[in-house]
Amino acid sequence: MTVTTTVASYPADQTGADVCLRLRLLATTDLHAHLFSYNYYANRPDNGVGLARLAAPILQARSESVNSLLFDNGDTFQGAPLGDAALSDLMPAVRAHPMIAAMNGLGFDAACLGNHDFDFGVAALERVMSGARYPIVCANVTKAICGRPFVAHHAIIERGMIDSQGALRMIRIGITGAVPPQTMQWVRPQLAGRLEITPILPAVAREVAQMRAAGADLVVVLAHTGLGSEQAAPGDENVALALARLAGVDAVVAGHTHHAFASATPPLGTAPIVQPGFFGSHLGQIDLELRPCADHALPTGIPMRWRVVASDARLRMAEDVDAEQRHTLRRKLYRLPSFRAEMARGHRLTRAYSARPLGRSAVPLETYFSLLRPCATTQLIADAQRAAVAPIIAADPSLAALPLLSCTTPYKAGGRGGPEAYSDVPQGALLLRHAADLYPFSNGLALLRATGAQIRNWLERAAGAFRQINPNAAPDAPPQAMLDMAFASYNFDRLDGLRYKIDLRQPARTNAEGDEIRAGQGRIRDLRRDNGAPVADDDIFLVVTNSYRAAGGGHFPDPAMCETVYISPHPVRDVIAGHIATMRGAVAPVVSDSFRFMPLGGVPVIYETGPGAAAHKERLAQLGLIFAGFSDTGFARYLLRL
Repeated sequence: MTVTTTVASYPADQTGADVCLRLRLLATTDLHAHLFSYNYYANRPDNGVGLARLAAPILQARSESVNSLLFDNGDTFQGAPLGDAALSDLMPAVRAHPMIAAMNGLGFDAACLGNHDFDFGVAALERVMSGARYPIVCANVTKAICGRPFVAHHAIIERGMIDSQGALRMIRIGITGAVPPQTMQWVRPQLAGRLEITPILPAVAREVAQMRAAGADLVVVLAHTGLGSEQAAPGDENVALALARLAGVDAVVAGHTHHAFASATPPLGTAPIVQPGFFGSHLGQIDLELRPCADHALPTGIPMRWRVVASDARLRMAEDVDAEQRHTLRRKLYRLPSFRAEMARGHRLTRAYSARPLGRSAVPLETYFSLLRPCATTQLIADAQRAAVAPIIAADPSLAALPLLSCTTPYKAGGRGGPEAYSDVPQGALLLRHAADLYPFSNGLALLRATGAQIRNWLERAAGAFRQINPNAAPDAPPQAMLDMAFASYNFDRLDGLRYKIDLRQPARTNAEGDEIRAGQGRIRDLRRDNGAPVADDDIFLVVTNSYRAAGGGHFPDPAMCETVYISPHPVRDVIAGHIATMRGAVAPVVSDSFRFMPLGGVPVIYETGPGAAAHKERLAQLGLIFAGFSDTGFARYLLRL
């Protein structure tokens, strides 16, 4: 921070017990290359996303506290068209990445990496990070050959802060972070032989001890990991609650799972945690009160100059800033010319990149009904993947004899993504932004050898998208909700090349996160090949999917147990774009009727989807959907009889 007055500086042990220091920690996470409040897929403004929308609450939060620090918690550079445009030929090599430049302009103090930041490869990430004017840390990532840190395992920054008596205190803040070790599997083609990622808990504990020994007064952990449990194992994917219990940790910023959470009153001995949503939905805030403690020491015997005696964690939203405050803060934004200039430059760059033509579509490509019946969108992905691996299979007679399945999923189809999180590409010209809309991730292509038993378990995990339906409900009972809205739509895999029914009378084997909650009979019925032959447990198939799913991503253990035949670092999205560009005519996928629901005697259920579904009247009629109003969360509700 900048100190504009002359103040005295003196050691903590020369003050009275009533002296305290208050520090505000602010944090973003999982921005996924959402800088500007704009939907590049639909080519229109979107006030619900973007770092830009958090500029006002950041400035307001800073104005309320004399001492503050601002952090980012990773998954910053991938996930929206801006992330692809920034690495394209349109981006001058000498310019900073738009996300980095904007964060420089807003004055971020430190950041951590997220798993998706590695999606473009190590060299690309190093190029992106080179423009940062703040430290980027990650405790558990090292270079494979020499064992040296890929980025700093920790950083200690020194800041002048004002205490309750107006005196200047030089405070040393230790910052470390970590990413899930599963990243090594999720982006294996990009990382194998180049980086190693170790379990989070021991890596962070090591760095915390080192920072405390080096004189850090305060330790903040930027943990690109979900909450998990307090008894998490060292190698678990989500361990933020366990991190908060480590000795020497004063505050934890969580992320990765896209949830919004703040521990306003953490248990004794536990550091406060904040998890600020995703895409710029929230700004995390942790307020700490520190007091001098010259005679206090950590369990390791390391003396402490300051200790946290009180904390509060909360989430802020752009909507919390009222009109009068917004006007004042907008004037302050004009004093950040580099931030404004980078937003404008990044916006122009992304629109130009997204507008590149690919081809034409003879049909709309939407995902409003993708959890009810196979659709043209998922069929296009399935077809493109099949075409991509066809030469590999043809070159190996042992592979050519096996049936090929194509794993496809609606990547944007509501659920916990919200009522606007749907693809809706109209019939007509197909641009590069449309390919990114249908497939927003940078996963590579993978070809697996799977058994019939693994296939069945794979589909059971996907069938967790639905609630259990009681077919014997009273005739006057309200319609039952069909979808588990906590389920991520990108985990609703269908395997093109099979036919099967989903029995919603049965409870799901897994919850929305993929944790197994029961054994026994599943929901998948009458599983057959396209030719009608039943699928036996020992049957062998080839499955083309993405590298994330092949590594068990999304808590799909069975794909990870399959034999990997082929894996490519080239993004599936590029495969789709190339498939469209090389087609002689317009895109017109012939949709395979892969799955249906077991008839339940006409029991009424409610299917929730995006408001934009209303424009697709022919599809509504085909599926027998009748509009039944809107939910409190903005989803359109449709009545359906199973």
